Amino acid sequence: MIVNKSFYQWIYVIPANWKFPIAYQGKQLNKKEYLEYWGKWIVMDDREKLDELGTRLDPYVEDRSISSIKYNRDPEPYLDLDVCVMCIFCDSREREQVWKILSKAGVTLKAWVYERQTIEMWMPGGMLIENWIDYYKLGPEEGEKVRNETRQMYEKWLSQFDEGDKRQRGAWNLERMR
Repeated sequence: MIVNKSFYQWIYVIPANWKFPIAYQGKQLNKKEYLEYWGKWIVMDDREKLDELGTRLDPYVEDRSISSIKYNRDPEPYLDLDVCVMCIFCDSREREQVWKILSKAGVTLKAWVYERQTIEMWMPGGMLIENWIDYYKLGPEEGEKVRNETRQMYEKWLSQFDEGDKRQRGAWNLERMR
């Protein structure tokens, strides 16, 4: 199911029966497993081409061969890119099977990033957050506020992984996505 709502920064491709897509072989990951195994294939292209790819990959998300996908509505200006970024999420123990699907769908360039690496890049001092702060020309106080809020957001996110089924009732659920 493709969820394309203009008020979201991302366009999502999620299963229609989605509860919480961070799982390996049907078992939700705990925090340790998430940080060790969870990641994404990165594909960059024009928005129209990513829309087409998202449509081609939707059946694989529905049958859970691919966990979930998200991609930018527009290029991120702070990354100095003129293309959008698509993230195809999966457990690293399944990444080669997912790559075969992507390859069949016409993807030729591949880059793998673990979520722990993404978190590091968004933590204070990391490349992504510092680029974002620089791009928006935030002053020292504003920049520090953003760094602290981002750190707190990731700490809250990671704390949910050891709360079991309670996390399925969190902010992201299918009813909110529709």
